[in-house]
Amino acid sequence: MAATKTSTVHQNNVTLTAAAGDTTSTAADISASYGAILTIKLTNGATGPTIAAQVIVEISHDNSIFYQLAGPLVGSTANNGVVSWSLRIPVEAKFVRTVSGSNTGQNVTLRSEITEVSALS
Repeated sequence: MAATKTSTVHQNNVTLTAAAGDTTSTAADISASYGAILTIKLTNGATGPTIAAQVIVEISHDNSIFYQLAGPLVGSTANNGVVSWSLRIPVEAKFVRTVSGSNTGQNVTLRSEITEVSALS
């Protein structure tokens, strides 16, 4: 049995501004998929933040009420530090989004991608 997989960039190098409020992504609709993987990467600048950025992954059944699936996933305070995760999103989930931020001192860059199993043949 062959699987068709589709990858999309969910958040493309979003700046998490130091000491600003958390950023909530748009919800990705994965209701037609047979499961998905969410990859997340936090990248610090030349000077790391005083308090590391963090990411919470949430899922929803209806795109209005969200429940925490994972996190907080905490980044690094190292200069030029990079931390990444890969999370399996349950096939039962219809929507997925992230809530990110909480860093202080310096900005941090966030990138996330979703790979879905979109067909089985």
